[in-house]
Amino acid sequence: GGKNKEADGGVMVTTMPVIQQDIMDSITLKAPLEGTDTIEVVSNLHYKVTQIYVKEGDQVTKGQVLAVLDSKAMQDEIQSAKEALDLAESQYKDSIKNDQIAYDKAMDDLKNAEKQLERTKVLYEAGGVSKEQVEQDTQAYENAKRTVSLYEVDANGNVSGSAYNRQNIEAARNALERKKEALEDGEIKSNIDGTVTRVNIKEGRFADETDDKKPMFVIENLDQLQMKVNVSEYDIARVQVGQKVVISADILDGDTVEGVVSRISPTGEESTTGTERVIPTVIDVTGSNDKLIAGINAKAEIQIKESKDTLTVPIEALVDNGDGQKQVYKVNDNGIVQAINVTTGVENDLNIEISGEGLANNDQVILSPQGITDGMKVTVMGAM
Repeated sequence: GGKNKEADGGVMVTTMPVIQQDIMDSITLKAPLEGTDTIEVVSNLHYKVTQIYVKEGDQVTKGQVLAVLDSKAMQDEIQSAKEALDLAESQYKDSIKNDQIAYDKAMDDLKNAEKQLERTKVLYEAGGVSKEQVEQDTQAYENAKRTVSLYEVDANGNVSGSAYNRQNIEAARNALERKKEALEDGEIKSNIDGTVTRVNIKEGRFADETDDKKPMFVIENLDQLQMKVNVSEYDIARVQVGQKVVISADILDGDTVEGVVSRISPTGEESTTGTERVIPTVIDVTGSNDKLIAGINAKAEIQIKESKDTLTVPIEALVDNGDGQKQVYKVNDNGIVQAINVTTGVENDLNIEISGEGLANNDQVILSPQGITDGMKVTVMGAM
């Protein structure tokens, strides 16, 4: 107020009434609504997408097929892998058959060499053959024994195939399994219940070549919406998990929906706009309204503290007179100012809760009372 003296004396002042009302301390933040459960469906298979069964906005259930890849190419590869396995197996069987024949012959040769050696030894004792002959037949027997030892056989004399051939079969079988799994992966499925919110692939394109390397599909659970807001480091001390939140959005035409602070990040991050740090905070939407959908921008009013049915004044009516004592200046009916000491409570952007001796609902208090003192005479400008 200026010191404009009027004829009847008294400074011109502007006043506002003390109002008895509920006052809420809150923090309002903006963020888009999003689904709580989001999955990105990708495929690293280099096969063409032959069919897409869903479009953006479709509801899907867990395990539902969203698209299929070129199964013809996969079937061909499976066929080739089967043939490779058959070939490895038949080669293995052939090699066993041939080895068995060769082993049986080696056993016969060994028996014959053993008989021959025994005969030669007997003849040698009788002086019928030379020592060289004995050595020769001993050598033949040793050679026959060595040949038999090259074969792996079981107790019944059945030859087992070579380890090398067995490894080939194992490798061919694994390759076939992988191709069969790829065919299963060729059915691109959702692994949650939800709504398709993005489709970044077209029929005829390779599955691993999506628009801008984005996932083939994005699926969100939209039954449970949430907001991720960034709370300033200066406000975060007042925010707690469990606090009620009032959510509003243009789409609601003035209605609001309830929410709750569900998670506060343990670490802050740089704000994208200012120098302060912000703390990511998740708000779950607990109320429901069919108009609410993911992707729209909404406003979340986190309700910090409320005082019901209490006296409030505009913040500009409050003065701190230096020693920490706060005051308001009330104008009595006769235009005389009365300074009243007050204690304060819940505060919001505009108003603050006060209590003080001699204050009542509808009392007039001076706004921005610079230069006003107790007992002064004032004139109220067009009382508000």
